Amino acid sequence: MDLYEANDDRLALFFDYGGGYYYSGKWLLQYKNIPLIRLSEMYLTRAEANFRLSTNIGDTPANDMLAIRDRAGLAAIPTTLNNITNERHLELAHEGQRIHDVKRLRQSVDGFAYDANKLVLPIPIREINAVGPSILIQNPGY
Repeated sequence: MDLYEANDDRLALFFDYGGGYYYSGKWLLQYKNIPLIRLSEMYLTRAEANFRLSTNIGDTPANDMLAIRDRAGLAAIPTTLNNITNERHLELAHEGQRIHDVKRLRQSVDGFAYDANKLVLPIPIREINAVGPSILIQNPGY
């Protein structure tokens, strides 16, 4: 919660249930896999790609960032790679993107390196049994 600016409209999506525990109000079906792509994700993906390539295909990284921040009720900030990826972290919170971004950007999370075994889910035993344990080998650490 401390990552968000005080006047960020996205804070209205979180609820404090006491004791410092916050819950996201983004999803009614919390444990479902809901595949979707949001327009804000496309803006941030384009902003990052254009920034890394020093291009302005479609629009400038600064304009793409401003589109996201303006909708959240925030002012423009300097367009840096760190600011773009941080905005992606905030905008797409609780949507299942963070672990993929951590791995893609080779960052760490909660003290684990991007390639730590603890950040890889186990293969369900039914899948291993269906294919055969000599063919499908369980991920390390399980």
